[in-house]
Amino acid sequence: MAGRGWAAWDAVSWWALNLLHGIDLPAGEGSGYLHDDEQVRAWLDELRKRREI
Repeated sequence: MAGRGWAAWDAVSWWALNLLHGIDLPAGEGSGYLHDDEQVRAWLDELRKRREI
């Protein structure tokens, strides 16, 4: 199984994973999430740009 697992991930995949880790964390009791939709959309746009390179 050479080349499989976490070591086979490229830098862009790690970048995205690090951003998305904990994305569903609440901002506080009774409030929304720590990261809003606008921020997540910006990350998606950045991911798409990085994948084009």
